[in-house]
Amino acid sequence: MEREEKISKLCEKVMVTREEAEAALNACNDDILDAVLYLEMLGKVRNPKAASYVDESLAELNRQDPPKASHKSETFFEALGRFCAWLMGLIKIACDNCLQIDRQGETLIRIPLIIPIVLLIPCFWLVLILLIVGLFLGFHYSFSGPAFAKDSKINKMSQKAAEKAEKMKNDFNRGFDGGDKTE
Repeated sequence: MEREEKISKLCEKVMVTREEAEAALNACNDDILDAVLYLEMLGKVRNPKAASYVDESLAELNRQDPPKASHKSETFFEALGRFCAWLMGLIKIACDNCLQIDRQGETLIRIPLIIPIVLLIPCFWLVLILLIVGLFLGFHYSFSGPAFAKDSKINKMSQKAAEKAEKMKNDFNRGFDGGDKTE
């Protein structure tokens, strides 16, 4: 854009005199946007809402269709890599935390969680039945490790299950002993 065009644009858009527009351009090295800001700073702009400048290249871009959002799709191997990283994280957590089995206040065994998890996959019902029978035989289960240090809700639930099993066992024994005395 020629200097004369810039002066006339400034005069037209920010409503200043030709001399003020020329002085502003001189002060701002012929940069029209800086000149507008300079004039606003001096308080010379009479109608700041009408002050605007659009470069011809920007106006051309606005006339064209907006660019379509580029969505980078993930390849199969990237997704597989993310899945494997997630799985390795779970395995690390399962190895760092333990299942502890106690009986009568004494710790009998403490095994990494990965072992019961691996056993649950092929033998779910067998492991479940052994855990329930263990509750009735007086075993208490708890979890320890970094994942269980903050919140012991699961240990509280495990303790409640052991208490319920003990109560059921005591009720059964009372009923069984009471049935013997009536004969």
